[in-house]
Amino acid sequence: MTGPVPSDDRAIRHLRDRIQRDALVTRRDYLRLLVTASGGLLAGTVAVAAGLFRRPGTGSSGPKRVARDLEPRQGIAFAYPTSDDPALAVRLASGELVGYSSVCTHLACGVLYRRDERDLYCPCHEGRFDLRTGEPVAGPPTRPLPRVRLEERPDGIWAVDAIP
Repeated sequence: MTGPVPSDDRAIRHLRDRIQRDALVTRRDYLRLLVTASGGLLAGTVAVAAGLFRRPGTGSSGPKRVARDLEPRQGIAFAYPTSDDPALAVRLASGELVGYSSVCTHLACGVLYRRDERDLYCPCHEGRFDLRTGEPVAGPPTRPLPRVRLEERPDGIWAVDAIP
């Protein structure tokens, strides 16, 4: 029989030492990694609970003038309710005003108004929304765009409320 005999303590210690030297992660490193990852998850949970990350369009603001006037089938980009919340206002061919958040409900890409196609379009994943209702009509989005209530006043078009 060649090689060390299992009862030989020196051979077993030598083998154990070799395995420990060859290990990619020691127990101490594993525990350090586990504590660090747990701490990161805890910090993220506390940040979410404290409200550091909010959904677009959930802030509050008073009325904001969007434009002096919009012609039929004309659209304009603006920010409402805060400067971090992109939105779109469009006057339909019928003369009705509609306003929406321009953040796609699928993966938060930017939504664009396409005048020729008469829709709202998300170029990230070919998502399309109905211009009249904000409902998804094509692509992966399953939820409608949040609405922005618009009012036409003598001095222009005003965004007055964000409707999630």
